[in-house]
Amino acid sequence: MLAGALVTMRACPAQAQLRVEGQPGAVRVEVSDVPLQEVLAALQAKYNLRYRTDDPLETRKTGTFSGPLRQVTARILDGYDFAMKITPQGIDVLVLRQHPDGKAVAAAGQAAAARKASTLAVMTAAQ
Repeated sequence: MLAGALVTMRACPAQAQLRVEGQPGAVRVEVSDVPLQEVLAALQAKYNLRYRTDDPLETRKTGTFSGPLRQVTARILDGYDFAMKITPQGIDVLVLRQHPDGKAVAAAGQAAAARKASTLAVMTAAQ
């Protein structure tokens, strides 16, 4: 697998950039004005991460995110309601919708119930 990936795209007058590097335990993502869909597609292409959604994921992201893949993914999805399932085979993400006020709601009761129902690690947007 490549040590890093650099994707450069042209947007209106500005230039969008996306860089993904590292191993799943220590990921580094640098984005500049990139749609969320493209960020998740890059993570999916490099790591064993799968995502699905009915949302167009057009929110543009800018910033540097680093840490384990699961935490980086959760931070990139800030402002969205989502569910994440972590297994030995990889990470599955279901992106539900963008939260109306732009902030994700962590349903602590639902997360606790999910933890009891499954031995798999469950992560909420607040983590």
